[in-house]
Amino acid sequence: MAQQFEIAIIGAGPAGLSAATNAAVRGISHVLIERREIGNTVFDYQKKKLVMAEPGKLPLRGHVPFKAGSREEVLAGWINAVSEKGVNVIRSEVSAIKKVGDIFEISAGKELVCTAKFVVLSIGVQGSPRKLGVPGDDLPHVAATLTDPADFSGRKILVVGAGDAAIENALALAENNSVSLLNRTDDFPRAKEANAAKIMDAINAKKIKMYGNSETLGVEPGFVTIQTPDGNVRAECDHIIARLGCILPRKFLEGCGIAFPNTNPDSVPVVNSRYESNVPGLFILGALIGYPLIKQAMNQGFEVIEHIAGNPVEPADQSLLAESLKALPGDTNENLSFIRGKIPLFAELSDPQFRELIIDSTVWVHKPGALVFERNDYTDTFFSVVAGSVGIELPGGHTITVTAGNYFGEMGLISGRRRAATVRVSADAVLLESPRKQILKLIASVASVKLQLDQTFLRRALESSIFPEASPTFLDELAQKAKFKSYKKGEVLFKEGDPGDVLYLVRKGSVKISRRNKEGTDIAQTYIPAGHVVGEMALMSTAIKSRSATVSALVPTETVLIEKIDFLNLLEHNPRVRERMQSLTRAREVENITTQRTDSAGSVLDFIMSQGVTDADNFLMINSDLCIGCDNCEEACAATHQGYSRLDRKGGKSFASIQVPISCRHCENPLCMIDCPPDALTRQPNGEVVIRDSCIGCGNCVRNCPYGVIQMVYDNPGADTGFSLLGMLGLKKQKKKDKKGHAKAGKCDMCSTLPGGPACVRSCPTGAAMRVNPSQLLRIISNADQMNANQAKPAINFQGANGLSNSSSNGAKL
Repeated sequence: MAQQFEIAIIGAGPAGLSAATNAAVRGISHVLIERREIGNTVFDYQKKKLVMAEPGKLPLRGHVPFKAGSREEVLAGWINAVSEKGVNVIRSEVSAIKKVGDIFEISAGKELVCTAKFVVLSIGVQGSPRKLGVPGDDLPHVAATLTDPADFSGRKILVVGAGDAAIENALALAENNSVSLLNRTDDFPRAKEANAAKIMDAINAKKIKMYGNSETLGVEPGFVTIQTPDGNVRAECDHIIARLGCILPRKFLEGCGIAFPNTNPDSVPVVNSRYESNVPGLFILGALIGYPLIKQAMNQGFEVIEHIAGNPVEPADQSLLAESLKALPGDTNENLSFIRGKIPLFAELSDPQFRELIIDSTVWVHKPGALVFERNDYTDTFFSVVAGSVGIELPGGHTITVTAGNYFGEMGLISGRRRAATVRVSADAVLLESPRKQILKLIASVASVKLQLDQTFLRRALESSIFPEASPTFLDELAQKAKFKSYKKGEVLFKEGDPGDVLYLVRKGSVKISRRNKEGTDIAQTYIPAGHVVGEMALMSTAIKSRSATVSALVPTETVLIEKIDFLNLLEHNPRVRERMQSLTRAREVENITTQRTDSAGSVLDFIMSQGVTDADNFLMINSDLCIGCDNCEEACAATHQGYSRLDRKGGKSFASIQVPISCRHCENPLCMIDCPPDALTRQPNGEVVIRDSCIGCGNCVRNCPYGVIQMVYDNPGADTGFSLLGMLGLKKQKKKDKKGHAKAGKCDMCSTLPGGPACVRSCPTGAAMRVNPSQLLRIISNADQMNANQAKPAINFQGANGLSNSSSNGAKL
């Protein structure tokens, strides 16, 4: 007969260990069931990997030690805690959990392992790695992890992936094996700068073979078939490591009776404040409910045992919650319930998800007339109206009223660009301001949030900037009929000569407009950023018209598609919209005739766009005709930033007389800010993206920056901390920088602490270095192209192109 326990804990990850040790300390009958190793979440890390203890502001509770340290140090502490506390461990792989009456039966295959009154499920998702999805991906030589590279020697190994784990595995294995790396793109935008540099060095030195823009088609013993840009390749292969992330074990969870809020594969089970699922007595912790951080999971493990034991326990995050709600009078829990009841958008969030949202948010109490934000601000937070109302003031004088229970700010949230309107409080209001990364996380995991925000974004985009004259009825119909479509970087939306049948609204990213010259070569004309439409010229009549240009995605781009029949119906029933669109079309037809780019100017535009400057607010550019290679710019930057230069002049790319060094672009849609645990990355009101002192050195921003402009730097108390002209000129000895202290992320901050502006620009003796706004630059190139259409190389006057002052510049020409 199977042994009976009060509590069965499935999974010996951080949450399971914390729950089991608390049960053991309290003397509760329990069992910890694990099929593999204690702390398998960390055990699967590569040897000696640093494990971070995040979130830093969250206190840790329980009987299991945890602080930042190496993989081996963390595991040793956990294994010791299991032994010291007398945790009852069973090694078994659970295949089913079935509730019979008031008791759970826990089985491994056909064998009943044990029974329990309560079950705590803490298996995480590490045990469900994402597979290649091709025939043969279940063969024994296909793995999802690498524990010790020393286990392999003289093998032909394929590593699949482009992140840090894949790169680190490939580099380690290349010492004693023949290694190939398969990447679905041709670069490593999510990898740390150092890792990306190392893998490119290894590829260039032919230590590692690179399959770029490729995918696996099939696996067989001794071979793998790869689809490459040059055709399919059948390569010899002894071992494959697929570093593709993990997926939720939904089939197993649903087999346990656990319900999901929707069919979205990224959704997570909903639990209450006690972490109890829809199945009474079955509790779920950690990554399975959207909490992959170790410290969060450990706190949940401790708390769930207290809940089961009937002990009152205040969540570890209660003090953080109280801090977020301090603007409201009264009890913290009552205020939490009040806010939740007022915002339908968050109705399907689990209690832990909602608590996390509130902790990361700020509550504001405003009087009528208070300014929330202004049009063209760079803020990107999301606002929910808990009480009162606000007015969204559109440029044309029209105001949209947003009442309690609704929200605003989704335009900037989704597009990542400037505010499209000014918002003021119209009646005494309580507003909940939530950070962009928190709402994006909910969009990815809660389908109802994504659906509502998509519909609202489209409705307001149509009303505020696309068709402000249209009647609300038609806008609602358009919003219901429109479809969403995403495009990869370089992917074509439509080609010149194609029949026009769809209007595109760019809601995120940007697109390039190009036209064929007499030789049939596409010549870049301009770009269209998020918040604008493209493709309307071929849709203005019922007759079939051809596209006058080719449109392609400059960066990963999201669009809204409106069918021609719906567009024409809108024009027919809204005369003012028809008049404005006709006027816009005539203006663009004239523009197309008068601004045909020369091949040389088109090439310059292509180069600028390829460097990602269309997503920039301003970027550092060097006039190669004036640059004398003195590197004063780098020296001045280093002298201003504790010995570390935030720019690399030689590392950037050049075309004609334009050089774009490696330096922060202060993007309008900064990807570096997406996943910063302490919210150390912030955008200033003037658009500058800076890193605050709260940076913990996790490296997420380094991995997320697609331009490689962020690096890890070290605190060096002995180094000079200020700009020194004598030091830059070599007349004062600088204290040597070294890798001591704590590593933190470093990037250009536009020298925000210097009254005179960026040191790199001010130190340039010839005026070659300048900070440029991309829209200004494109206008200058356009003007130069019209004036120099017959020249092989257009003379481009950059006088006035600087977004910032450059006292050394004297109207440099290229």
